[in-house]
Amino acid sequence: MMIHKDKCQELGLPEPLSYHNQLTYVLMVISQGLKLSTRNARYIGIHNLHSLVSILRRKGYQFTLEHGRVHCPFTGIVPPYPVDIVSMSYEQIQLYKSKKSRPES
Repeated sequence: MMIHKDKCQELGLPEPLSYHNQLTYVLMVISQGLKLSTRNARYIGIHNLHSLVSILRRKGYQFTLEHGRVHCPFTGIVPPYPVDIVSMSYEQIQLYKSKKSRPES
């Protein structure tokens, strides 16, 4: 499934690179200190953020999962239904970067 570059730019998200799949793109976005909600993810072409969150958790990544009401880029309103919001704290970003720079043993 393709991530839409134009819609990423519209939302102020980094541009997906050619080697990004949905999982690596989500990881890249949250490791830059940005938040990604289910609504924004769907808008840019990621329709299964909840599944990706499960995979990240299973792989041992540290991140924050919240549920809240957020703006919907499709409708321009904030619907009353809470959705997943994924992010990394400063400490989680530092941990991710230190593990990423360490060679796998």
